[in-house]
Amino acid sequence: MLAQLHISNFALIKDLKIEFHKRLNILTGETGAGKSIIIEALSLVLGERADIDDIRTGSKNVNVEAVFNVGKNEGIRKMLAELSIESEDNQLILRRTVNQNRQSRNFINDKPVTLRVLKMVGNELVDIHGQHEHQNLLNADKHIEYLDNFLGLKEKTESFGTNFKLYLDKRKTLDEVNKEKKQLNEKEELYRFQVKEINDTDLKLNEDDKLEKKQHIMENSEKLIETVNNAFRILYEDENSVLEMVNRLKANIESLSKIDSNLQKSTEQLNSIIFGIEDVSSTFSSYLSKMEFDPDELDLTTKRLDLINTLKIKYGKTIEEILSYRDEKQKEINRIKNIEIETLNIEKETRVLEEELLRDSIQLSEVRNKGKIELEKRVNHELAELGMRTSRFFVDIKRVDNERGIQFQSNKKYRITEKGIDLAEFLITTNPGVPAMVLKKVVSGGELSRIMLALKSIFATLDNIHCMIFDEADSGIGGAQAEAVGDKMKQVSLTRQVIALTHLHQIASKGDWHIRVQKKEQNGKTYTYARALTKKERVTEIARLISGEELTETAMKHARKILSEKK
Repeated sequence: MLAQLHISNFALIKDLKIEFHKRLNILTGETGAGKSIIIEALSLVLGERADIDDIRTGSKNVNVEAVFNVGKNEGIRKMLAELSIESEDNQLILRRTVNQNRQSRNFINDKPVTLRVLKMVGNELVDIHGQHEHQNLLNADKHIEYLDNFLGLKEKTESFGTNFKLYLDKRKTLDEVNKEKKQLNEKEELYRFQVKEINDTDLKLNEDDKLEKKQHIMENSEKLIETVNNAFRILYEDENSVLEMVNRLKANIESLSKIDSNLQKSTEQLNSIIFGIEDVSSTFSSYLSKMEFDPDELDLTTKRLDLINTLKIKYGKTIEEILSYRDEKQKEINRIKNIEIETLNIEKETRVLEEELLRDSIQLSEVRNKGKIELEKRVNHELAELGMRTSRFFVDIKRVDNERGIQFQSNKKYRITEKGIDLAEFLITTNPGVPAMVLKKVVSGGELSRIMLALKSIFATLDNIHCMIFDEADSGIGGAQAEAVGDKMKQVSLTRQVIALTHLHQIASKGDWHIRVQKKEQNGKTYTYARALTKKERVTEIARLISGEELTETAMKHARKILSEKK
């Protein structure tokens, strides 16, 4: 429910704070006092379009803040949770500031939000009926929900919606699998060729590195043999080899060491050199015995490397990448074997769901077409009580042909949604002989408000919107009809907060909370004020509504009597 509204610099309002009651709130005041301005300000903070002309002259911006108690509104609490907006003490504060440049700043519980989010939340908080755009029941997309709720079909439609989403998921999966199957079938021959080509090569990890080293050695074998052979001869084989010269040197030093023992260490060092030369020479000899230039082997090695490099160009920069590519394509080939079975299973599951949707959508449609008669009867009864005896309310249920829809036994294909195959729309004719039209095309604001009141008196417990505003629902009525409108508002207010703008004492006297709106002039400027009335002030206001600005004792007595009877 709307607990408080704070408006600053909006049209004739400089600064205004209004408290509201949880049941029937009445707003009265002279024509032009600013009652509708208050509702327009509320519409602004609920996310409706901003008009810079609404900014009070001399002010830079307009500010509107609305405080709601959302304790029992499970729908809005769930929405806030999804938006990560916390609600302390079940309180929700909507705030909006609009400046001269049409720039808007929006907040929910002090958290900045987009205008779209503000409007989305606002749509779940308040229905404004009358000459304003904020009317939830005018949204034709929601009419089938209202009808289903009225007929007690909520659980069935929710179950249907769950199956429909599952059906769409299956269809989507089937389309994806069929697309994948087609692509795999088109590439199967290529994949098999590629896998065979790689397998036939019998690649080994790091094989290319080893072959490149071997190739490099073989290409330089003549130079290696010549150089090592020369080194072997110089060190060991030649007549004056290094080994022979070191041996002679050693013999001479050994002779001298007998004269001077200090040379004994040098002899030992020369022995180590001799052993080293013999060891290196042995290594060279072994290398030369194994080293042999074979043109055929070089050719084979070169061809093997060329083959590997060709595979690298096709399948990857390294042998590891080539083998990984092969394994990936082998999986694709294996997938082809399994995808046929998977496709058949999904097709079977889809057909089962489709059959369930066909059956359930027909059943829902039958219940709706039978049940709509009762809703039409109930609404027309309510309209008659509200002074619209010549009006007729209809629920138009139809189906839309669609070639991509599900085929029914009649061989027709209908568009199907999570609600079934039906489209429902509320229609109204307010005068005999005039064709029925959609609700939003009703010209008279007063008629529209009474139509909404009739609908709300039936749907009051079926939606999660806990605040309804009726702007001059009394337009064009009086007497017993006005009394009926007031009684209907009072009835609705037992389950929902109602705020009614009225000029009729029959309606105003039904209120639980009465606010008078006034326009005053001060220092050459006009201001709109509003405040809740005391019991005594309320008698005077009801009397004013009875007799006009010139109060009479008769009107006062009548007002006291009416209010006394309402206790």
